[in-house]
Amino acid sequence: MDNNNKEKFHENYIEGRNAVLEAFRSGKTIDKLFVLDGCQDGPIKSITREARKHDAIINYVAKVILDDKAIESLAQL
Repeated sequence: MDNNNKEKFHENYIEGRNAVLEAFRSGKTIDKLFVLDGCQDGPIKSITREARKHDAIINYVAKVILDDKAIESLAQL
């Protein structure tokens, strides 16, 4: 991925439970959602419910994949 594509990706990337839920509720279009496989707590159920309402693709993935895609968690170390 070249620099221009990376910048465009980061502009369209939302990370974090509250940020994703707020984006759905504010009407922002979300095409694809990555959710930790097996996670069924309250906030995740709310997010997946909103995703279904907005016809977003929901991908249930392993923690390793989420860690690989994470941007903000690296800055918090």
